[in-house]
Parts: sequence; structure tokens; C-alpha cells
Amino acid sequence: MCEKRPEWSIGIIPMTLLGLAVLMTALPVRADEKTVTLETLLREMSSRETIARLPDPSYVCLEASSHDRRKVDPKEPKGWHSNKDYEQFIRTEKNDGRNEWVIMEHDGPGAIARMWLPLNGDRDKQVIRFYFDGSSTPAIAVKFNELLSGHGFVKPPLAFVAWNETDVRHQIGSPDTHRGVGGDLYLPIPFSKSCKITLDQMPFYYVINYRAYEPGTSVRTFSMADYQAAAPAVTQVAESLSAAPDLSAVPLNKHEMLPPGGELSLDLPPGSAALQRLLVKFDEGTDPQALRSTVLMATFDGESTVWCPLSEFFGAGVRWHPVSDWFRTVAADGTLMAEWVMPYEKTARLSLKNVGDKAVAVSLGAQTGGWKWDERSLHFHANWHCQFDLKTRPISDWNYNEIKGRGSYVGDSLTVFSRVGAWYGEGDERVYVDGEKFPSHIGTGTEDYYGYAWGMAGFFSSPFISMPQRDSGGQDWRGYTTTSRLRVLDAIPFKSALRHDMEVWNWDDTKVDYAVGTFWYGRPGATSNREPQPHEAAAPIHEPPPDPRIKHLGALECEELAVVGKSPGLKVETQDVSSISTGHWSGGKQLFVKAAKVGDFIELQVPIADQKPRKVTLFATKSYDYGILHLSINGKAVSPNFDGFNPIPVDSGSIELGTFEPKDGHLVLRVEATGSNPLSKGLFFGLDCIVLTKPQ
Repeated sequence: MCEKRPEWSIGIIPMTLLGLAVLMTALPVRADEKTVTLETLLREMSSRETIARLPDPSYVCLEASSHDRRKVDPKEPKGWHSNKDYEQFIRTEKNDGRNEWVIMEHDGPGAIARMWLPLNGDRDKQVIRFYFDGSSTPAIAVKFNELLSGHGFVKPPLAFVAWNETDVRHQIGSPDTHRGVGGDLYLPIPFSKSCKITLDQMPFYYVINYRAYEPGTSVRTFSMADYQAAAPAVTQVAESLSAAPDLSAVPLNKHEMLPPGGELSLDLPPGSAALQRLLVKFDEGTDPQALRSTVLMATFDGESTVWCPLSEFFGAGVRWHPVSDWFRTVAADGTLMAEWVMPYEKTARLSLKNVGDKAVAVSLGAQTGGWKWDERSLHFHANWHCQFDLKTRPISDWNYNEIKGRGSYVGDSLTVFSRVGAWYGEGDERVYVDGEKFPSHIGTGTEDYYGYAWGMAGFFSSPFISMPQRDSGGQDWRGYTTTSRLRVLDAIPFKSALRHDMEVWNWDDTKVDYAVGTFWYGRPGATSNREPQPHEAAAPIHEPPPDPRIKHLGALECEELAVVGKSPGLKVETQDVSSISTGHWSGGKQLFVKAAKVGDFIELQVPIADQKPRKVTLFATKSYDYGILHLSINGKAVSPNFDGFNPIPVDSGSIELGTFEPKDGHLVLRVEATGSNPLSKGLFFGLDCIVLTKPQ
């Protein structure tokens, strides 16, 4: 237990064992280190103070990705919102007799800061190669699935799988961790003169963020020998990034019952200093509405720089679901801690304001430390932008933030509320730096930006990307989803301006709610286009809409019925169809039968407990590669045949088969492919469920 402090005191971090441990863990960058090396970048990664200053040496952050190359002009929507964000590359070349596809190339000193690629099983043998400084021999040549999954020479959390893990600590020391589909690499990889990255198979999706230092910057090129020599530093940084925070280390200075419109404020010690930890604690049983309707505000040196609901400031969204990253922790008991370093030269004030319509019991605590304010020091900013009923057609770019001044962009937390199950995250980020006409950052999808892939994650925590448990599961995206990306080595410095947009690209023509918290540092005088939105923050949060898919009382799911006969070699599988917005399927799944020739069949046993006749209704699927089906029950044919063709996947609706008497306590449904519509591309078929009713 920590020592109690006076109720109104502010925690000042002394050079005690706690302060010493923080400094040792953080590996701060030393002022005399002018050459960029693997170890200096590791120190920078694990020091929360570093991003609170302008970078030295200075750099620009760039992005190489497989984005659709038709994205050339925002004034041409067809190309700008095109979506073939795969199989894109710079060129092909032969190296040692191999065909290689170049996916990133840069001349000049720099460092790879972050890589994302999907970890497809059919790419297990694909090798990624890094060529540095014009060498024809790669300094790194490894299977990229191993590299990005933490199963190669880089271990978690510097290589992380964004999958259904409650915490990155579950992946450390677990070589059998499910590979999932989204792989993220955070090992810094510096180079002195140039860098070229290739794959030895056709590239799929990829996003690479890297630093481009000014010409003449001294950089020590990565080598495996240096990596082995830096093993102690790598281990120390990994442990630091993965360490569980001590939520009891910060005193709670004030506790109040905030009425609607009420405000709790805390003045920090005057003089040059920095807020290092911020703690907010709600009473147990607090309505989760308080996460959205309680707003954090901060003023540093007379400038209002923070206005953000706690929901996005802490990355929890609107539920009490635990989540943790390098800068923030949310516990299930209502404790929230932020460890952004927030410097100020003279004065600072923190405030919590209740913009909701119910009283909220909340505590606020802060811990500060010394800071030498200078020309590189930056104020911390957190802005919030929310829009309800955002139309998904026509496809559009939605602005996160537009900043004027000098500073560095360090992250964001996005909360989306969807009324339908369709996938919302096809949209790409577009980041414009210092007045660019074309964005220097343009990616391959919202989920790729946030480090997972194909909308298949349910929850995960790691140092730089996180997602608390979302409302729905699988490919059903109804309700709230919150995702966060925080930037340290891939922070984006800007000299005069930065604009960050996210493309709203949804598979369904619907309406969604978007709310984003954006985090950045700026020199005094820097401004944002995002004004406070108390009305939106006070709006009631929603429960997930009801599942519109059919789920008949007593329905028998075809994928759960016993298969009592089928053609030799016929492939049959359970298929998740919950993400398809053009139809409704019971339970979100179907029995998918890959008929390859006329005559392929399957027989399903339908149990009937009381041996009495039943009226049988079948629900199936139509699609562009589905065949014409002959249906029979207990050997009695059903007419006419069912044509399963449709240009897009849809549910069939009810198919009335007739009334039948069971034999030996069951019916046997036989489905046989007899041909296909001239417009169809195949003979496949899908069976959803069977509904049995007693005849009138």
C-alpha cells in the first residue's frame, strides 16, 4: 500500500526508489548521443518524455503502403475511394536469381519505425529482405510471418499479433500463440544511406512507417551483430513496455459528487514542471455513460489544450472494459490512469466536467516531476470530434483534426457506433503534413491503421495499439467498437500544419456515429480546428441494435445437423456469413457445400422426437457461383428445383418443401446439384436452417 497524502496535495515524484526505477526503466535518451543507433531508438521508444520535445535529430515520418494506385486526386471520387489496396508494389527485380517485389525504398538516412502486414497462412514461406546502404546482400532475410508474429528473432511486444488476447503479456513466452491475421513490428531498424525492402512473392497488403532524417544525420546501420549485442537493452525495453502499471502509485487528491454541469479542478505546482501521471477513479457501479459525459480539460501556461471525454482520452470507449497501452490503463473497477508527459513552463490546471444529466462521483489525482522548459518543449493536446448519423454513401473523408503550428502528432482513439452488422473499416487514413496536396500517409484500411486485419479481432492490448472488448463478435459489427493507435517512433512531426482524415468506407449504405480523440504535442500558440462539443458528449450512449438476422424458435441450423451421406470427396464446411450486409442468416452461419460437378449431393438428418408429420421450411442462400438444386425428403422429390443464382450473396427467404412423415424418428433432406444458371460461375450451394411446424 502507498503512503497516504493530504487530501489536497499534488504528488511530486522525488528521487526515491520509485523515481529511480522509472528512470532506469525508461532508458532516457542522453543529450550527448548524436548518432542514431538501434540502442538510442530503443531508449527513445521507452521514454515517455521524448515525444514531449521536438525531435533531435529532426526527421519526417513517411509511409509506404499497398494502397490502390488509382488514389491520385480527391476531386475524382471513383479513383480516390477505390479499394484494391493489395498486390501493389514499386517494381520487380532479380537478386541472386530470385524474383523480388520492392515494397519500400528510400535514399538517405532513416529508420523503420513500424510495419504492419496480414499473416496469411498461404504466405508462410514468403521471405522479407532488408537491403541497406546499397548493398546487394540483405542484412535481414526472414520469413515475414515469423518476423511479425513474434515467432522469429523479434519477440513480443516488439512484434505483436493483434488478435483475441486480453494482454500482450499472454504472447510473451508462448510460441504456440494463435497467429491471427494482423502482425505488427515495432523493432526500430536504422540505416545510414538507404533502405530497400522486398518480398519474394507477390505482395498482398502492407503498411510501413519510417523516419527520413535530414541529409548528413549520423546513423549507424542495423546489423544482426548489433542486434545481438543490444540484447540486454532489447530485453529491458520489452519488459518496460509490457510491465503492468501500478495504479496505487498516484494519490487521489480530490473526490467530489459532480452534479450536472459540475466541475472538479486541480491546480498543479507552479514553475517549470511536467504532469507525469493522471489518475481518475469512479465509484463502483457508476453508469458507463459517465465515460462519455465526463470531460477532461487541461490548461497549460494559459492555453486550453485538452478537451476530451474520458471515453476516448483513455481509449476505453463507452463500456467498462479493461484495456491497457503504453500511455493509458483502464481497469474494470473504474480506475483510469494516463501517463502522457505534459510539460508546462509556469502554470497548469486539470479539470473534470460533468456535461451529462446525472450526478457522478469521481476522484482526480496527479503526479508531477521536474522539467526544464526550453525551445524544444511542447504542450500536450487532446481534442475530440464527434458526428452522429454520418452517412456512408457517398463514400467520404472524415476529418479527425486539422492543426496549425509546430509540433508532433502522437495518436488517436476512434469509437464507431454501427446500427448494422456490416464491416465499417475499409476506409484509409490520409495524413497531410505542412500543406501537402497529396497525403504522405495513405493506407489500406481503418483496421490496418489500427494494427489488426479484416475486422477479425475482438479485443487486444499492447503498447501502441489496443481494442477493448467490442459489443458484438465475429463479423458482426453492431454496437460500439473502440480502437487506438499511439505513436512514439512513428510520431509525425510537423512544422506548420497537419491534417488527418479517415475515409468512411462501409460495406452497407447506412448511418454510423464516429467519435475520435486525437493526441498531439505543439509549441505554444499551436491550434486545432476542433472546438468543444458538450452536446455530443452528453448524448445518451446506445445499446447494440437487435440482431436483424432470422433466428426462428426451434430452428435447426443446417451446419449443426448430422451429415449422413454425401458425394465422395465433396468439400463441406461451416461458413461465417454474419458480415454480409445483403442478407440475413440464422445465427450468422451456413453450411457451405462446394459442389464441383453435376450430381454432387449431401444428405442431412433432421430429428423429429414425436414421430408426427411436420411441415418443412428450408432457408438457404443465393450467390453468383451457386447452382440449381434438386431437393428431396425421405426420397420424395420436391418440385420445382431451386435456382441458387443471384449476382450478389443474399438469403433465399423461405422455401416451402411440404409436409412429411418421419421415419425412425427423423427426416433425411437430400440436396443435389443438377446444373447451373447460365449466369452462374459454379455449382456451390449454401444451406442456412430448417424450420419444422405442425401442419394445420
